[in-house]
Amino acid sequence: MEMMHLSNEAADAASALPSWAEELLKRPLVEVRRGFSIGYDAPSEDSSTIVLTAPSGKYVDIRFSTLPRSQAALAVKNQGNKIWGYATAGLSTATILPGKGNCPPYDCMVHAKWEHPIDSSGSFETDGADLLLLADGARMEVGSMVIQGKMQMFKEYWVTPTGGSTEFPCSIVELKGSGAVSGEGAQGMAIRIGDYCQGILQHGDEFWFERWELQKDGHKWTKDARSNTPTSEMGILPCWWMTERARMVGETIMMDGRKWHVTEAVVNTPKL
Repeated sequence: MEMMHLSNEAADAASALPSWAEELLKRPLVEVRRGFSIGYDAPSEDSSTIVLTAPSGKYVDIRFSTLPRSQAALAVKNQGNKIWGYATAGLSTATILPGKGNCPPYDCMVHAKWEHPIDSSGSFETDGADLLLLADGARMEVGSMVIQGKMQMFKEYWVTPTGGSTEFPCSIVELKGSGAVSGEGAQGMAIRIGDYCQGILQHGDEFWFERWELQKDGHKWTKDARSNTPTSEMGILPCWWMTERARMVGETIMMDGRKWHVTEAVVNTPKL
């Protein structure tokens, strides 16, 4: 998954970064996955994957499978932890490897790690990979994981969508476990970046997720039909509230007996 946040060491040296590093470490960041491959196979894509990463490195990653569902899968109610795909949220960090600051193009990379305290698979494990900038501006993620019972190399290809806003406004709304009226331990995060907003809530067997996008005419936000939250606005997740206007740190909203807090907000950043 392609999400990045500078470590303190990298942030201190950010002003001296070459252009390739600035591109790999850019945030706020909206990314769409355009391909996945195992080993040296040709890449293919069987999901609708969007990842939103805020300046703090906090991210929401939702991957809707585009593979056909079996009739049995279609019979399952679309609620709770039932997601046809995969979703996670947490914190990402990225570090420029020693000696890579002035490397030749073929050797330029950063190493990234992703923590998933919110995870539809229930594994909650931290993972990592190396990120490289391709000649066409896409980003390639290279790592290894257990696939079909053995450790194998994988590659993912990511691009930033064009034709809309993919930077500002940027805001994060989080659910604190201690603020959940219905009980401790609930975790939730929603991120809006420009024309995109995604949110996830996890509490025990509960797992709610949704994706919103601003239509090309710039006038109407639409919730992805593959989301599993109620159709009414006053539902489970605060994405609809975030799309009304740019939210500011300190604002709160109660939803389904839980209090959500705006913990990060950037309206715009002047170019230096």
